[in-house]
Amino acid sequence: GTQFNPITRGADYVDILPSLNLALRLDSDWVFRAAVARQMQRPRMDDMRVANGYGYNTQERILTGGGGNPYLRPIRANSADFTVEKYFGNTGYLAAQFFYKDLKSFVYTQEVPFNFGGYPLPTGITPGDLDSLIGRNTIPINGDGGNIYGVELAGTLQFGQFASFLDGFGATGGVSYTKTQIRPDPNSAPEDIPGYSKWVANGTLFFEKYGLNVRGSARYRSTFIGELSGFGAQRVRRRARDELIIDGQIGYDFKAGPFENV
Repeated sequence: GTQFNPITRGADYVDILPSLNLALRLDSDWVFRAAVARQMQRPRMDDMRVANGYGYNTQERILTGGGGNPYLRPIRANSADFTVEKYFGNTGYLAAQFFYKDLKSFVYTQEVPFNFGGYPLPTGITPGDLDSLIGRNTIPINGDGGNIYGVELAGTLQFGQFASFLDGFGATGGVSYTKTQIRPDPNSAPEDIPGYSKWVANGTLFFEKYGLNVRGSARYRSTFIGELSGFGAQRVRRRARDELIIDGQIGYDFKAGPFENV
């Protein structure tokens, strides 16, 4: 019921992101790596939208609504990683990685006081119907941070290195443990960061010889907090169940083996 007008809003900021990566490789095929960095991740585009929807709250005689926040700042973190790797020539390796990320801030959705002065009133509402132009808006905000830390083990082994009759057999995969924690405000209990499972594991047993390729794989992730599209396309958080996927594959390469050139 009103004319559309272009609106431009946002924030200016400067980030300095130093990083340092060190690696030590020994003649015995041991490799040690260490890294520290200042990191940033920009908010989601829809969280920074200028659009805002609102309506009249008949019980409280104020305007309430929700939308985006074009003044959001990035999520910033200090991270540190340490990795130990052992290589077996060019046929396999074992590695252990330890990681820690100190989140200096995080983006939350929260209801905050909002001045609706200058906004057109909903149809049928007059200034006399409002006790105050200060209402409430549910928008993304920059809140307190948290941390992410854990360990990951990974490797690839050719069994023929240990017994000649196992030539062609091998395994590859890894397992990781990740602990995440954020606190939306000092008065709330810590909660998990969406999208992170505490346990993730994957592994593949394979046979590759005579042109034949046979693989069996399994992938597992434990329960996690997921973000889904709820009513009105609003993002809502729900706990997703754990998941196990098993698959297999058989292939043959006609460029090698007894059927070469077939």
